[in-house]
Amino acid sequence: MDTTIFPNTVVNIDGHTVNVDELAKRYALIYITLKATWCPVCPQLLLILNLHGLHDDPPASFHDPFDRTIMEISQEEVPFNRLLLKKDAFFIIICPGPVDKVRKIQNSCNFSHYPYHFVVDENLSLASSINLRMSRNEIWPCIGHIIPDTLIVRPVFFGRGPGFYGYKDLLNYLRDNRIQVENNAANLTFRATKVEKFLKKSMLTENSNGNVRQQIMQTDQPQQEQNLVTHQEQIFPIELLSHIFEYLEPIEIVKSVTATSRLWRIIGLEVIIMNLSREIKTVSESLVTYPRTASNQMPFFSRIVSLKQKNKLVGIYELNQQMKNLNKIVEISQRLLVYCNV
Repeated sequence: MDTTIFPNTVVNIDGHTVNVDELAKRYALIYITLKATWCPVCPQLLLILNLHGLHDDPPASFHDPFDRTIMEISQEEVPFNRLLLKKDAFFIIICPGPVDKVRKIQNSCNFSHYPYHFVVDENLSLASSINLRMSRNEIWPCIGHIIPDTLIVRPVFFGRGPGFYGYKDLLNYLRDNRIQVENNAANLTFRATKVEKFLKKSMLTENSNGNVRQQIMQTDQPQQEQNLVTHQEQIFPIELLSHIFEYLEPIEIVKSVTATSRLWRIIGLEVIIMNLSREIKTVSESLVTYPRTASNQMPFFSRIVSLKQKNKLVGIYELNQQMKNLNKIVEISQRLLVYCNV
């Protein structure tokens, strides 16, 4: 099967060049194709996405004009859907021209105030490049994901008709993507917590050994030399060393702690533990689908609301960045543990 690649850039309805590659790295970049401006079915998908949380003030229900059904969703589902649609995902909507009719769809579906890009594919060159040209002036209706780095197109849902819009498949796809990222994050925090415990154990050992040696040395030293040791410690206190270490890259700590004094080694461990604890907390506080149990596989409504109020609700891109930071400090910590023979 041929691999379909989305173009690196497209031009939106306002004439601005859109960097597709950059968007795909920052979001789950979703494209939605509309068959034609005259198709009454395709815009219904956009209205349904508003209902499910894309709009900040969603309508109470959606009345399907074709099968006369009324769609309503639980208000407790909206925060998680909104997280998926507004934080995790970003949309490119592709439709044949003309421009004025595409803009009319954009406005009538309340999409004009979103940052999402409408692309007017008047000659269907974009549709042709992703194998979705249906006829001389029509595009196959489709929902797809543009994979980062490669820009390979991954279909999420193909086709569209009355009562057959694909929004459930899209939400399930985004949900599964979110849960997978959070599973990885939870496993990483579990591993990081174990490393943190070993580091604390190592620091206790270093402190214990250091205290014993210091007591032996001070017992054998004259009073004048003991006063000198105390004076030196006061000149270069632990608090000052801690501040110095905070401005060093962790890798520099690893290089230096094994080649210097026990005091520096202890402070190095202390700063690494402090940084590790901070990154663990950052990642843990960003998880919305945890803790999960056999009877509760969905995130807690109150947790999502609470994180939003604290301005700590992050998309999968931010979460992945947090995981990279945590993974970096975990790898450094593991190397440090090898040096400490733990």
